[in-house]
Amino acid sequence: MLNSVTLSYRCCTLYLLPSVLLFIFTFSGCSGTTASFQLSPADAEKLDPILAELQLGYDLTSSLRILQLIVTIEEEGKKEEVRESLWYKKSDIDGDLLHLQAMGPLNEPRVVAIAARNQFLLYLINEGEVIFEPLEDQVLQEIFGVDLRVSDVRSAIFANPFLDGRLSELSLAHSGAKYVVTRPGPAVGQVERITIFVRADEPQVSNWEVSDKDGNIIQQAKFSDYREVGGVLRPHRIEIERPLEKTRVLLKIVKPDINIDISDSKFEFDRFLQDGTTRRFLR
Repeated sequence: MLNSVTLSYRCCTLYLLPSVLLFIFTFSGCSGTTASFQLSPADAEKLDPILAELQLGYDLTSSLRILQLIVTIEEEGKKEEVRESLWYKKSDIDGDLLHLQAMGPLNEPRVVAIAARNQFLLYLINEGEVIFEPLEDQVLQEIFGVDLRVSDVRSAIFANPFLDGRLSELSLAHSGAKYVVTRPGPAVGQVERITIFVRADEPQVSNWEVSDKDGNIIQQAKFSDYREVGGVLRPHRIEIERPLEKTRVLLKIVKPDINIDISDSKFEFDRFLQDGTTRRFLR
C-alpha cells in the first residue's frame, strides 16, 4: 500500500472502483461450498423482464456527467467530505471510459483518476505524482491495499449488479412489489442478496449486500432517491456500509446529465504524463 494515500484519495477511488461504488472484498482463504441456486420456470418468467428493463437503462445511456458528486466517508469515528466530478462514456472502439476528479476546498481539482482502454491513471495534482498501470485487479489491490474488482465499476455507476453477467445461478423470493434475488458471491462461500422494487413497471435496485459463509454482512450498498434523468431512472443517493470495519460511505449525486457529448480527449492520458511529473512505478 502506498504511504502517500490520503483519506481524500480513498474517497475519490471508492466511487471509481466501485462499490461505488465499487464492491470491496477483503475475504481470503475461504472454505466451504457454494449453495445451489436455480430459478424455477415460474420465477424466471417473473425475473426475466425485470433484468431486461435494468439492462435497458444501461443500454440507453451512452454517456453520463456528474459535475457535483458529494462523497462523505465515516471511518473509525472520523468523518470527511469530498466533492467530486465524474464523466463516463461508451465508445464503440474503446469500450467504457471513465474520468473522475476529487476537488479541493476552492473547487479546484486535487486528484484525477482515469480508467480507459485497459489502462488506469491516478494523478495527485498537488504532489505532482502519477501512477499509470494496466487496469487489472492486482494493480488496484497493490495501489489501495484492499481487494478491488474492476468488473464492479459499471454495476455501481448504473445501480445494476447484474451487469457483470453472473446470471446462471439465481434464486428469487417475491412479495408484492418486492423481489429479492440471491446468487453466489465472487468468492467461495459468499452470498449476494439483491433487493428490487418494481413500481409502475420500473425496477429499482434498493439494496445489494454480500455476506460470508457464516452469514456476516461484508458490505451493503443502498440505492435511493430515484429520479428520471433523460428518460432513464437513476438513484441520486447511494450508501455503502462495511459493518465489520465500521466504515460508511454516502454519495449524493447532484444534477446528473446523460447522453450528452463528451470529447474523447477527456479520457486521454498524455497530458498527465508530461515532463516534470513524477511517475511512480509499482514494480
